[in-house]
Amino acid sequence: MKKSVSSLIVPDGTRTKAQIGLKLLKESALEFIDANPQGIKNSQLAHHLDLHSDNNGNQKDYLTYSVLGLLMKEGRIKKLMTGLYVRV
Repeated sequence: MKKSVSSLIVPDGTRTKAQIGLKLLKESALEFIDANPQGIKNSQLAHHLDLHSDNNGNQKDYLTYSVLGLLMKEGRIKKLMTGLYVRV
C-alpha cells in the first residue's frame, strides 16, 4: 500500500479502478446523449442509467451532474439555454 502526502492510505490499484469506472460512466453518458440527439436532462441521465445520487435520503443526482460537467470541460458536450445537454 502507498501513503500519500496527507498520510491517508491509498491501496494499490484503487486510483486505476476509479479512473476506469469514470471512463465507463462518461462513455455511457455519451452513448445516451448520442441516442437522444435532441438533448437530455441531467435527471433523465440519472434515471435511465439508474445512477441516482443519495445523501441522507436527498436525491440530488450529483454523480451524473459531475460526469456531464467533465464532458463539457473536455469539449465533448454542451449545455443549451434550454438546459438540455447535447453533443458538440
